[in-house]
Amino acid sequence: MVILGVWKMKRLIVFLMLFCILFSGSLFLKFTPKAAAVNVSDSSDIILDVGEKTLIDLTPSSFSWGAIDPGSTGSIKQAQIENIGSTNLTKIWFNVTQPSSNPYGTGSNGSYRSSNFVWISKESGNYYAVDRLEFNETRSLVYLTDPDGNMPPNETKFSYGRFRNASFEYFWFLDKSGGNCDGATFYLGDVAHSKEATGTINFDPGGGCTSGLNNAPGTTCRSGALTDAGNNWCYADANIGGDSYVIGINNTDLGYAVRWSHWNQDFPGADSASNDETFYSGLLYPGNSTVANITVYLSRGVAKGRLNTGTLFVIGTNE
Repeated sequence: MVILGVWKMKRLIVFLMLFCILFSGSLFLKFTPKAAAVNVSDSSDIILDVGEKTLIDLTPSSFSWGAIDPGSTGSIKQAQIENIGSTNLTKIWFNVTQPSSNPYGTGSNGSYRSSNFVWISKESGNYYAVDRLEFNETRSLVYLTDPDGNMPPNETKFSYGRFRNASFEYFWFLDKSGGNCDGATFYLGDVAHSKEATGTINFDPGGGCTSGLNNAPGTTCRSGALTDAGNNWCYADANIGGDSYVIGINNTDLGYAVRWSHWNQDFPGADSASNDETFYSGLLYPGNSTVANITVYLSRGVAKGRLNTGTLFVIGTNE
């Protein structure tokens, strides 16, 4: 009995010793402080050279107007013109595609070019035709009196037509008898013709037609000489219904067509003319942009249906 008790006592002591060792080890593991994290770093230089590239972006890529009645103006749309290149843009202007022949009176909407009806303004300011092409009348207008007093006009000596502006128009005459546009006399009506008003239809100088195409409109008509612009073109600054334009005549087929522009620096004589304006002039830095307001002035006498698609171009320079 005594021997057995001693043996049990030894086993108990050994068990207690092992328990203490394990318990103290668990405490050590549980309460040992965690080491703080250490961040290390290094660096490299980034060297990037940007190439010289002049780029421009016109957004959106298309503009659409539907169900506009002849003689009406379309809703105003806006275009973002952004410098997406790496050089400063110093000037921005526009150009448009034009019909190849007179579409009026053909009965075909495919003969018209929709871009020929585009008018543009800055974010605040007047709307102007970009570069509108008008044609000599192919059907005699018997109610017009030419600058020599003939009614209907003498079509051997004079070409004549209209500057159309939505619901109204201004008549013009060109004296083509000299066979050259340089120095030829151009006549412009002061008062608009419309469905409601006769306007200027008498271009006889005896009726009060005055000189000065770029003068403010009066109550009759004005006249002035064209100037050679080179490359078979002649031009003149002209005030059409109170708006400043440059008109252009091609010498190849004298008086067949007349262009009138405000926003197109590629226009004949634009370098010398005072009325052909750049849309933007200054410093448009890379990543910056400007805005153009765009609409259409649909003249009277346009055949129904979808017109031939036209194109509006934006041009920028870093000169």
